[in-house]
Amino acid sequence: MELTLTYFVHKRCSPQWELLPSEIGFCDLTFVLKGSAAYYSHSGAHLLQTGQAIFLPQGSFRCAQTQGMECVAFNFQCSEPLPLSAGALDWDQDELLLRYFADFERAWIGLDPDRMLCCQGILLLILHRLASLARQEKGSPHVAQIRRYLEQHYLEPITVEEVARHVGLHPTYCGALFRRETGRSILQTVNLLRVNRASAMLAYGGASITETAMECGFSDLFYFSRVFRKITGLSPRQFVREKGQ
Repeated sequence: MELTLTYFVHKRCSPQWELLPSEIGFCDLTFVLKGSAAYYSHSGAHLLQTGQAIFLPQGSFRCAQTQGMECVAFNFQCSEPLPLSAGALDWDQDELLLRYFADFERAWIGLDPDRMLCCQGILLLILHRLASLARQEKGSPHVAQIRRYLEQHYLEPITVEEVARHVGLHPTYCGALFRRETGRSILQTVNLLRVNRASAMLAYGGASITETAMECGFSDLFYFSRVFRKITGLSPRQFVREKGQ
């Protein structure tokens, strides 16, 4: 995905501020830090409050006004569709997003000759975080907790009972809830994370298949090969040969 940044601002808007009606040739992503604003687009009227944002894709109709607000706004062009719905989004003063805004602003006004590359990277992190928050809002908060736990501990021995205890659920319900929302069991997800790591290690070399299996949480080489083939369609040895070509 390629992003081209065209505009960024962190500002306080007076009651006289407005955006005149127009069709925009860029994506508009605006976060309300304080106050409120009314945006109008093809998708309708959006009355934004503190902790809300609006995403308008390229080609959208847009106009807006406020009685006073503080906001950060990004205008950019993107080579691919984004996993965000047009219209209002909740970000609830998320601490990670606030940190990204501060990092972006420092890079944007900085003197680093490569600052635009840094800004593009931070904007991708902002978009990813916003999409993650949107997914969490639709799904169970317990599933989001389980995902985070697995991402942090997948290299360790993990049981459903241990995960359930961490999120405060009965093991049977914990496993069923996770499978219902993700389409995978907890064990399948752990194996996917481990194989993703193993694939990266084998692709770049430096470790044998046995060493890779052990480093990625597999104590049984035969089981590692079976799981690796099931997920990637190749045995570890075939994978290494293909990447070496």
